[in-house]
Amino acid sequence: MRRQRLAAIEKEVLRVISKTLLEDVKNPKVKGIVSLVKVRVTEDLKFADLYFTIYEDENNRVNKEKVEEGLNEIKGFLRKKISEELALRYVPEIRVKIDDSIEYAVKISKLLDDLKIQQK
Repeated sequence: MRRQRLAAIEKEVLRVISKTLLEDVKNPKVKGIVSLVKVRVTEDLKFADLYFTIYEDENNRVNKEKVEEGLNEIKGFLRKKISEELALRYVPEIRVKIDDSIEYAVKISKLLDDLKIQQK
């Protein structure tokens, strides 16, 4: 399958899942604390890797294992929403992944700030 077609499917899956997370998901383990960052669909459309980020701050610590468990609980629901909204011959099987690149970037930024302070 051409990369353009895959990119269009990924964009539409991202739209459908983001909308579903915002409006339809009622699972308290994930409601309001996760956001879909990116979607990667395999060329044969058998699998869709969904990368989620978790919103947390110093006051509100979130158990990542519980969130991932909650996301795995709603995989079937999300797949059903994809099948309802998109006209695809094969609806991809969903694989949930937690994207911690934002946390990593914050950690690196903090280390760089600390290094600047030490050099002064």
